[in-house]
Amino acid sequence: MNRFVYRYKFLLMVVILLSNACAVSMKKTLPGVRVDPEIVADKIERAAGLLKTDKQILKVRLLDKGRTFSGDGALAYRSPDTLQLSIYGPPFTTLWMQMLSRGDSIVVVLPKDSKVIRASRKDPLPLTKMAGSEGLTDSQFMGAVTGVFQLDGFRGPGTVATAATVDGVSTLRLSEGATVYEFQYADSLEAVLSFVHYRDGKKCREVTRAEFQTVDLLPRAKKTIYRDYIQDREITVLVVKETVNPELADEAFQLLLP
Repeated sequence: MNRFVYRYKFLLMVVILLSNACAVSMKKTLPGVRVDPEIVADKIERAAGLLKTDKQILKVRLLDKGRTFSGDGALAYRSPDTLQLSIYGPPFTTLWMQMLSRGDSIVVVLPKDSKVIRASRKDPLPLTKMAGSEGLTDSQFMGAVTGVFQLDGFRGPGTVATAATVDGVSTLRLSEGATVYEFQYADSLEAVLSFVHYRDGKKCREVTRAEFQTVDLLPRAKKTIYRDYIQDREITVLVVKETVNPELADEAFQLLLP
């Protein structure tokens, strides 16, 4: 494979994450004491509402079946659904990719190749083909990269919610047909610790948030790990610097189109 094509696929994996099939079984019964699921859902949505805007400087490390990519990144987020993500390097002064997700629209720019890829949440095929894998282009993606999980994006007309709590950590399970989403929420941090997506009882992808610190009175994870179980891929993102709820001008969400 052409090394530039491989590198572009590698980078696209960073921003659309991954997963097409599943492994690792789901526990049929939630451990702990059963609680009202809407109480847990309210806590998750209340935490999501506190982050209006966000600016981050990132260090990204991607492990992909024996290959490793490392680079720097920058993220700007505006609630509820606008996000711009840039990935640099190597060398770290080179802009390799930018992505802008706004509403239903997704635009990816590959400056080295003077290429622009346009897609949408309803039709992510252009991104899917470029990355060689099913992409996250909805609430899962926004939650994974910002820590904000807006539950309306995970509920359908037939969704059934259950919840349980153990030692101050509550698990909310949203089930509809073969699709199940689980969120772990820590009362002491007032934040989501992890998110898991199951299909047919098997684990597809997982997001783990750790090393929390308080930034402008909000709990923020310094380390986030994305795991794709069936394709044996893992993305680690370290937040070097973060500014919470700044006033961001529209210029912060513009791409450098070739």
